[in-house]
Amino acid sequence: MSFRRVLWAALAVVVVLASLLWQVSNVVRINELLTSIEAKQRQLDSLETLIRQERAAIARREAADRIRRLASERLGMIEPGRPPILIERVQ
Repeated sequence: MSFRRVLWAALAVVVVLASLLWQVSNVVRINELLTSIEAKQRQLDSLETLIRQERAAIARREAADRIRRLASERLGMIEPGRPPILIERVQ
């Protein structure tokens, strides 16, 4: 075998090994990115659950029955026996 053929064969082996190394590094990077995406998705799911819980808590606090009860118990307010009289200004 001539020196030139050995040199080309060695160069081909180096190119194949370099491309395999590049491919492996890409696979490793993709796996890292997928792991990161999955972690972010879990974090997003957790935050969405927290948002739903907070919205439910807000809805409970804004409930008219609760507000009436607190107004009565804490502030001594009472509901009027009849609706208020509205006075309109005539121009």
